[in-house]
Amino acid sequence: MNHETKQILLKVTRDLITTKGVDAVSMREVGKLAGLSRTALYRHFKNKESLLAAIVVENFIVLGKEINKLKETDKINKELLIEILVMYYNFGLKNPGYYQLMFNTKWDNIEFPEIYEVAYTIFQKISSLVYNVTSEIVTDSSILTKKTAILYAFIHGLVELHLIGHNEVSKGLDDAAVLIQQMVESNL
Repeated sequence: MNHETKQILLKVTRDLITTKGVDAVSMREVGKLAGLSRTALYRHFKNKESLLAAIVVENFIVLGKEINKLKETDKINKELLIEILVMYYNFGLKNPGYYQLMFNTKWDNIEFPEIYEVAYTIFQKISSLVYNVTSEIVTDSSILTKKTAILYAFIHGLVELHLIGHNEVSKGLDDAAVLIQQMVESNL
């Protein structure tokens, strides 16, 4: 596979997602914008789903790099966890098309194992911070997994609420950073 052509196809797809949303992505439109015939496009990606899967993997890699950058700071574990969760939240708000593709799409783990691998790597990074922050000594790894899952569910719920405009002051939903800090404090 020609790496340069593949990168062009991914860029065109990212541009379409950013400007028009995931629903605007079609193999025909991507090929047209990239200046390739549909058959040439299919030489690089089996179908639309495999093209979008490549975008999802790239985005999880970006999230992973951002987490790694934050981990290099000298923040204590709880502050670091809060900062990572705020970054995760901000990613969802700034990139609603990518967020939808990454988290509101059920990807088949057998057909797209690379998505599962990069997403699970991020989950493990956050889970290790949860372990470091946990106020009690936890020897049961399933408890740590559940605590991490609670934080994930909270962040994703908060992103979803804010993406559809539910961030009312009267409901206490106006300051995501404060909500995230309070969630971490009460969960750990």
